[in-house]
Amino acid sequence: MPGVNKLIPKISYKGVFVFFMILFLGLMFIPTSLRFVGISKALSYFLAAWISSTLGMIIVLTRIDGKPEEKIYFKKRILLSVIVGLTSSALIIFIFGGDVIG
Repeated sequence: MPGVNKLIPKISYKGVFVFFMILFLGLMFIPTSLRFVGISKALSYFLAAWISSTLGMIIVLTRIDGKPEEKIYFKKRILLSVIVGLTSSALIIFIFGGDVIG
């Protein structure tokens, strides 16, 4: 239905590109600084993936593909980004990464 605002907007190619660039750069630089502090390798990759994916989704959902008239969804989109970023990072790093299974 045209004219109906949704919690998740239609994502553009620019949004996908920005998300993957933020995720790539975050996974390149954040784990090394976390390892320097003394955090384990698996936990540092988990935190880096969580921070990067959450920031990427927040930027894409609120700045790039979100419209100014959709400000009522701002807090819900941030909460959705944090939840999806946390669960997907945990699945990727701990489950599929071999720390829990295999």
